[in-house]
Amino acid sequence: MIDLFENDLPLTAKEAAMHSGLSLAAFWRAVGAKRLPSPVYPLPRAPRWFASELREALRATRALPRDQKAARRGAVAARTADTAARNSKSPDAGEGDP
Repeated sequence: MIDLFENDLPLTAKEAAMHSGLSLAAFWRAVGAKRLPSPVYPLPRAPRWFASELREALRATRALPRDQKAARRGAVAARTADTAARNSKSPDAGEGDP
């Protein structure tokens, strides 16, 4: 039997989804969101992906959640610092009341 994933033969959507560890629907969503490469069409209505391109895209996107988490933490820290700075500069609501 030919090992499709090792020989870098063109994969069908179902084979590519299996190779990626995704359901077929999740695979198509990832392709539509540009997280996975667009297919090549050797024939009309016959999309194919190369395993090497999928591996590279998965390697790139697997690192992405860690980077996104760090960016979110940095954004939260910046907002917290901005809020603290604004609160220290603004007068208390109770001051100036008769």
